[in-house]
Amino acid sequence: MGRTYRRQVHRRPPGPVVLLCLVVAVHATLGCGPGRESSLAPPRRVVLIVADTLRRDHVAVHGGQIPTPNIDALAARGQIFRNAYSSYHQTTMSMAALFTGHTPSIERGRDRERLDWTGMTWCGLERYTNSAESGLCIPQEVGTLAEAFRDAGFFTAAVVSNRLLYRPGGYERGFDRWVELPGDLPTAGQVNRSVLELLRSRPGDKFFLYIHYMDVHDYRARGQAYPSGVRIVDRAVGRVTAMLEQLGLMQGTVVIFTSDHGEHLERDGHFIPASRGHTGSPSFEALVEVPLIVAPSLFENTDATVHSDDLHRLIRMLAGLAPGPEPELRPRELFLSEREFQTYRMKDWKSFRHRESGRHFLVNLRDDPGETRDVANSHPNVRAAHAARMNELSRELGAPDAGRRKLSDRDRERMRRLGYIVTE
Repeated sequence: MGRTYRRQVHRRPPGPVVLLCLVVAVHATLGCGPGRESSLAPPRRVVLIVADTLRRDHVAVHGGQIPTPNIDALAARGQIFRNAYSSYHQTTMSMAALFTGHTPSIERGRDRERLDWTGMTWCGLERYTNSAESGLCIPQEVGTLAEAFRDAGFFTAAVVSNRLLYRPGGYERGFDRWVELPGDLPTAGQVNRSVLELLRSRPGDKFFLYIHYMDVHDYRARGQAYPSGVRIVDRAVGRVTAMLEQLGLMQGTVVIFTSDHGEHLERDGHFIPASRGHTGSPSFEALVEVPLIVAPSLFENTDATVHSDDLHRLIRMLAGLAPGPEPELRPRELFLSEREFQTYRMKDWKSFRHRESGRHFLVNLRDDPGETRDVANSHPNVRAAHAARMNELSRELGAPDAGRRKLSDRDRERMRRLGYIVTE
């Protein structure tokens, strides 16, 4: 790629037998089945498929009503994680979390103040930026998943169709081949043609391949209903698995299917008026619940809570790579550092705190999974505990010394083309 990047140094990883029986730092023990660990070894290939803006409840194996036979077939070969969540409601943050293993944040480190939303802060990693750096969304000092694969001798390749995942923001770092598809509405067919070209031209059979589809995200821009995009991505997943089979690559390959975040749909009846679409405001469950399928089956406990940054550690572990960064949140805890809200969840309790007014909303997801009732006044102790923890996380994940920057015209245009509403 013509550019040299500094690489993060990690301690030596454990061997393959021990590896798949560790506590994965995904906030639960995933474990190995009885007698299985001796036959398990890290795969020669890992294929990560991300369907942009795909809600968990719209995938059949997660209870959705839309037929998704190809995703179902992948799940039948592997296992379904029932409690997978995005670390943020937008691609830039969630993919940065998945690529780096860090919790994204736009906190400034005091009160409810946030950083300006720009192409340098929308990865949520401003707190790691060296003052000498400029223009990088993922800072140089933060190691990436692709770098870890490349350091372990894997050929690394990506086909990307989201205009916010652009070179040289840092997402591409560690990839030997990084293909950004042109045009405003790249299709799954275009993505798969590039995938096939990469597979045919690969230098060897040990590789990490990342594929990102936009067809669900682009349903409005294409004048389609949301389910249409889901069906298109399902067919695309089937074609990718068929390619791997036809090229004799499926044996020894782990395929991971997930999404970067969900979507607000018109039928969602929340008690706080939410921004239309996938921009969040605040992040209700429909925006952060994502599908997660790993094939073949490797773990016993698929009820573990897995966030985007946890998935980074899970992938490193199953591939036998050096360990990534330690979790920055507690078990079963989620903190979403949003532009208008600070959203916090611990187990069944979830808070939304408005940055400007300070108003604090609270829901109990067990009793009210649709998030339709504010019960903050009825549970002052829970509200107070959440407020204290949000204040703590604001400091821990904050970037108090970051300069104030504005969204550039180029970044604003990227967001406009993707349909995001920018609040400055």
